[in-house]
Amino acid sequence: MKKVITFGEILLRLSPPGHSKIIKTPLFEVNYGGSEANVAASLSQYGISTSFVTKLPEHDLGDAAINKLKEYGVNASHISRGGNRIGIYFLENGYSVRPSKVVYDRKGSSIAEATINDFDVDVIFKDQDLFHLSGITLGISEESFQLAKTFIKAAKERGLKVSFDFNYRSKLWPLVQAKEKFEQILKYVDIVFAGHLDFTNILEMKPEKSLEETDIIHYYEDLYSKIYEKYPFEYIVSSIRDVKSASRNHYQGIIYDGKEIYQSREYAIDIIDRVGTGDAYTAGFLYGYLSNKENSYKVEFAAAAAALKHTIPGDMMISTVEEVENLFNSASFHVQR
Repeated sequence: MKKVITFGEILLRLSPPGHSKIIKTPLFEVNYGGSEANVAASLSQYGISTSFVTKLPEHDLGDAAINKLKEYGVNASHISRGGNRIGIYFLENGYSVRPSKVVYDRKGSSIAEATINDFDVDVIFKDQDLFHLSGITLGISEESFQLAKTFIKAAKERGLKVSFDFNYRSKLWPLVQAKEKFEQILKYVDIVFAGHLDFTNILEMKPEKSLEETDIIHYYEDLYSKIYEKYPFEYIVSSIRDVKSASRNHYQGIIYDGKEIYQSREYAIDIIDRVGTGDAYTAGFLYGYLSNKENSYKVEFAAAAAALKHTIPGDMMISTVEEVENLFNSASFHVQR
């Protein structure tokens, strides 16, 4: 069994019921999630051994977050305890013409103030195959960025593959700061997850023609070739989202292995919960990669996993390999008996 280690922040999520607005709700529904924790939870359900590294306060909220990870089969033994608080975010689910809204309350969280002294690097990376993190973790604080960079170097020194999701959040930091931090760690990355706007806006790499001037394959071929000149990743993994409304999207996967582009089928999705869909896509691709599947399978499994996650409330994916495969192998939506 392949083994994956992920590092990041798990947050307490508070949401008004249904599509209610934060400003008027009398109560909040509780979930726990975070990009790297979501990836670990998905991979665990696909039969991949996963561990999540973070720091959480020693009180009931920290315990609840750990219990949520264990519920999904994620190893929580590398989680450090201490600090004053768990990060929180408030999610208002949009509908139709009203977009979703996120309000963060995460400054000074335990992981934002953690240092390398809180962790045993040799124990964390022993007998692991792949290390995954996202740009969100780099943007939490200077301490979390330095910790992430130390972990990436430790992973590469021990022969692990490194997977990195740009996951840019404008409420965390401006583009110029993200570019500075990303460029320091991209030289260690084997598999990168990013949309075309991440490459054009953050790394400032642009193809000769826009999407309006050429077809999608030539656009991405031109863009990816420019990226490979500077960063010869093993894979570039992107998703294409056509937003019809806050509750209706079209979704498709696209990957590049340095030679050829692979596209998935396109899904028309009615959205229950969009949070965590990118993480489901990331985990779906990593499952195919760690299982030595063909590239066409990798992109189809990833896109189908993300499509399914849009229909599941909460941050974390709840699905089996069989359920994901059934979606991309069949266009049927009949009751399974």
